Amino acid sequence: MNNVGYKEKIEALLEYYKFSTKLAEALHVHRMSIPNWREGKVEISKENRLRIDVLYATHCVIPSLKKADVDAKVRELEREDHTAYLDNIDIVTEVSRKNAFGSLEVEVADVSESVFYKVVEGSYIEKDIDKRKFLEMNNLAFLTKQILVDTKEGRITSIESDLIKKWHFGLMAGIRDDAGRYSTKMRIIPDTKITLTRPEDIPEEVEYWVGKYAEVKSIYDIAHAHEHFELIHPFGDGNGRVGRLIMAHQFLKLGLLPPMIDGHNKALYYATLEKAQIDGNIIPLVYFLTEAVERMKAQLGIKRSL
Repeated sequence: MNNVGYKEKIEALLEYYKFSTKLAEALHVHRMSIPNWREGKVEISKENRLRIDVLYATHCVIPSLKKADVDAKVRELEREDHTAYLDNIDIVTEVSRKNAFGSLEVEVADVSESVFYKVVEGSYIEKDIDKRKFLEMNNLAFLTKQILVDTKEGRITSIESDLIKKWHFGLMAGIRDDAGRYSTKMRIIPDTKITLTRPEDIPEEVEYWVGKYAEVKSIYDIAHAHEHFELIHPFGDGNGRVGRLIMAHQFLKLGLLPPMIDGHNKALYYATLEKAQIDGNIIPLVYFLTEAVERMKAQLGIKRSL
């Protein structure tokens, strides 16, 4: 998807929407933006590139996926054993850093990878950068490595609601006053048709989630658990990061490296997650997760087939 240029993506989306005014409406831009982009008169902003990418993934990539092909990809990946890599503390450390930075990049605007690594390595201290940015980086990096190591060492036997709240506290400590506590307010995900769990129903819904996904035995189970957790959206902020931490733990329990989800593939992540949540079609999200694990392997220099 990232190999397709934006002019080509716009042309493909025009075939879907038929009229440039309809595409402009879907992108929340002025109707003249489309011809200006097509002719190269105006640079496409980062925000609008993401919107184009999400629409392209939704209307051009996802419809081309075939269940049989995705099933085959899952079988191939689940036959692999990444234990040898996960037993190497240096690799686990690098995986945790890549996983943490990627998860942060999905959620936080203008995050710098070089600054992130300096914070993690202790080259930057809190006074050198904005306090919130420092804590977002430091908290997530520390928590991610702790979860991966604890999972590998068998110290996390099950994910309970208290553990989820503990992870959220570790993520948001010093950033939000309600760190580690469920939201008491209505939450909204902009530009989607998704309806989140009502605040008064969150505790019960989380307990139901904990029971339903106590045993995940496949990537399909992980995908179902993730889209369900993000629908509950139990916290005021940090739900995506907590959800991806849960997935990292679940992939390790299957003996697999966690998926690499970052700015590079977040449009496809958003599109496939929303597809699962709105239509109940889990196949695109499963496809995305298998590709994201392959992306993590590539980042570590591991060949596609072990």
